[in-house]
Amino acid sequence: MMTVSPSVKVIIALCMRARFYLALVCLTATPALADGRWALILGVGEYESRAIPSLSNAVNDSRAIAASLNDMGFEVYYLENATKAKIEETVDQIGREHQGAELGLFYFAGHGLQVGGKNYALPSDLVPTGADFLQRNAISVNDLIKTLNDFDTQSLVVILDACRDSPFPNEEAIGVGLALFDAPDNTIVAYSTAPGAVAFDGAYGNSPYTAALVTALKSAETEFRDVLRLVRARVRLATGGAQTPWYVDNSKEAITLRPRFAEDAEALAQLVSDRDITLSTTAWLTVVDSADPRDFEQFASLFPEDTLAEVAQRQLTLVSAEGTPSFPLLDLRVRDADEDVPGGLLVQITACDILATGIGDPLALVEPVPHDLVNTRAAMRACVEAVRDDATNARLLGLLARVLNLDERFEESLHYYELAAARGNPTAYTGIATAYRLGMGVEPDNEKAFESVQEAALLGSAPARLLLGVYYREGWGRQQSFPEARRWMRLSLDAGYAPAYVAYGGTYRKGLGVPKSDETALEFYRTAATLGSSDAMNLIGRAYMAGKGVQRDTRTGIRWLARASEEGNPFAALELGKAFQKGNGVEKDLEKALSYFRLSAQRNFVGAHNYIGSILRTGTRNRQPNLPEAYANYIIARDGALLRDTRDSIKQLNDAEVRIASIIGEMSSQQIESGEQMAADWIEQYGLLDFNLVSE
Repeated sequence: MMTVSPSVKVIIALCMRARFYLALVCLTATPALADGRWALILGVGEYESRAIPSLSNAVNDSRAIAASLNDMGFEVYYLENATKAKIEETVDQIGREHQGAELGLFYFAGHGLQVGGKNYALPSDLVPTGADFLQRNAISVNDLIKTLNDFDTQSLVVILDACRDSPFPNEEAIGVGLALFDAPDNTIVAYSTAPGAVAFDGAYGNSPYTAALVTALKSAETEFRDVLRLVRARVRLATGGAQTPWYVDNSKEAITLRPRFAEDAEALAQLVSDRDITLSTTAWLTVVDSADPRDFEQFASLFPEDTLAEVAQRQLTLVSAEGTPSFPLLDLRVRDADEDVPGGLLVQITACDILATGIGDPLALVEPVPHDLVNTRAAMRACVEAVRDDATNARLLGLLARVLNLDERFEESLHYYELAAARGNPTAYTGIATAYRLGMGVEPDNEKAFESVQEAALLGSAPARLLLGVYYREGWGRQQSFPEARRWMRLSLDAGYAPAYVAYGGTYRKGLGVPKSDETALEFYRTAATLGSSDAMNLIGRAYMAGKGVQRDTRTGIRWLARASEEGNPFAALELGKAFQKGNGVEKDLEKALSYFRLSAQRNFVGAHNYIGSILRTGTRNRQPNLPEAYANYIIARDGALLRDTRDSIKQLNDAEVRIASIIGEMSSQQIESGEQMAADWIEQYGLLDFNLVSE
């Protein structure tokens, strides 16, 4: 909760008492710019040399970070597609203007790579000629950090979203990704992915890392290490464990961030506290803590008849006193080499579509963005503008609702979901269902959730029809009925929806209202596998391993499991771990089993920690038993299962509790305390996200 000084509380009270006109006088607070905070933002997406491929999102990434840090009170030095000379000139300028600053931050998005354990950022004018072209023409990140530290900055943060594929694949001396090096004193070095690994550039808008970082920075007050931990958890989840952000912390100081105009934001938000939810109130609450005058200029332009437009003009003057931002707004055009057709698809696509489209949305016009990788700061602004221009568009209303939901503005989100649903958006109905089932902005109500899913299913949405089948299968909001569950699942699979084939096959594998038949289940799994479902591939592999529905053939089973695991399936990695643990179809190897169990956990299957714990408890040929670490893994599995309420999660929870009860009897009080601390540290570092919220 944001702390408000007594003087600001008096201002708010006066403003609310006299309402709008007195508000124009009241909102004249002095800008709360944090003393001595600077940020050097460098984004390089275009290179002069044709040998270096361009990066589609590096510049947008740097613009997004610049906007967020500007809001957070940093003096931003922004460089876009800069030459080495310009970068060095700006570093010298910071040294002259910010000796002894409280906090400095360097962010780089672009091509970054390592040679001999030393990291380099590639400026736009780098020419890859000669044996030592990187040493001569690139920016040494190691040397730059030393230079920035020489400015006597109290705390320094370095963020490198620069681990894309090397643009010089034939250079054997160039390593993959960036090299890990120990951060100097008072410094945090954050990497977008693990050392030596490659990060993704992203499809639209921003890279996965930067999108998650910008959203995590949207907070009334936060400690920067908490931001980095949240970003790590979200990127791991959204990429299925393929990308794990990393950071090295050698700073002893707390690094607390809060918006530059935090106290103004509290007062400005109060001006709409007694209003009904409208697009103008949503827009207002989106920009109240902004330090970018363009936000208030846009509000006044979009809502000139609203009484808040005059307040926006006054806030525009106040914020402008800090200076016009040096960074441009995001460039969110869809680029296509083919000629556009007047009134065609490209004309229909908005910035809101690009930033906010969800997975499985039947109204989608562009490639979707996973829920944890939405840049909510930019998406909120884009969707408000899009809805202002097309107020009855069901697709855009649904996208605005989605972003509000991701920003945890649940009451507003439900309002726009209801507007979108009334205009026939099936995804909006499932959004309403999630709100009522989980109590997001409303009291939990499974019956209302069921009714909303049913409406979406009747509109023909294949995902909603499958979801309705799940509601009947689990007994959420209606009496449990396996026959009715199968009816709706059948409609979904008739539309060619691969997950429906998997779910329908599961009813035969488990005998839910039908005679148990592994053979019938396998038929549905094979169809789903042809449609690309890695879950189906995993289940086929399991069937061959156990000889269920087919003659037992462990070699074929291992091939199916390996194929599913290569697709990133967490459960296939778990099954491979079990195979190596028992010597089923492969030579018994507990070290390999442990590696596969950890891969499954890395891909966000929290239940894999039960299996990790089982091996740590007994040890391996090369590893002594470790009861505290085993216990910690059981706790992680238990706490992850508590966040869900499906049949499988209940089994996972029971399994973890049995293991915990069993191992505690073998441990001393000191070992128990150590294990509990390990679990707490892991959860703080990586996070246990609520998988109930993953409705996509």
